[in-house]
Order: sequence, then C-alpha cells, then structure tokens
Amino acid sequence: MGNDLFDLVLKAQAGDKEALEEIITMFTPVINSARYKTKPDRQDDLEQKIVETIIKKILMYDLAQTPDFSAFCRQLQELQLNRTTSQEARFE
Repeated sequence: MGNDLFDLVLKAQAGDKEALEEIITMFTPVINSARYKTKPDRQDDLEQKIVETIIKKILMYDLAQTPDFSAFCRQLQELQLNRTTSQEARFE
C-alpha cells in the first residue's frame, strides 16, 4: 500500500476522482469496522463523516513534507541517540 497510496494521493490532489475512490475503497474495511462499533441508527452518518474526513485529509496533505525512508531512519537514529544520552545522564 505504501507507494501505491502515495501515487493515489498525488493523483487525487490533481483532481483524479477515480484515485480518490480507490483510496476510500482501500480504507473500507476500517470504515466498516468503525460502523459496527456504533449504534445501527448512526452507522450511515458515521460512515459519511469518516469518508468526508478522509477526503479532506487527502486533499490537504502536503506530500512535499513526507520524509523518504533514509530521512526516517536518520530520525530514528537521532531519537535513539537522544534516549541513550538521556539515560546515561541519569546514572551519573
């Protein structure tokens, strides 16, 4: 789903309605799970609200700020280094 989702979001932001529908279809199992955890008379409203939220988030998401995998790894290394340094400081 990784790169596929990225490409679909890119297309959806460019106005491709089929890409937007495909993204919503990808999340249908999660939407259905949420539906069944609420009262039957509220399930349709909940589904509509979730789909609206997904659409808004897709259209507003800044793909330029998405880190690549190597940047993600660097962030993890920095986090680990900070934790190690913090733990060493407590034992001194």
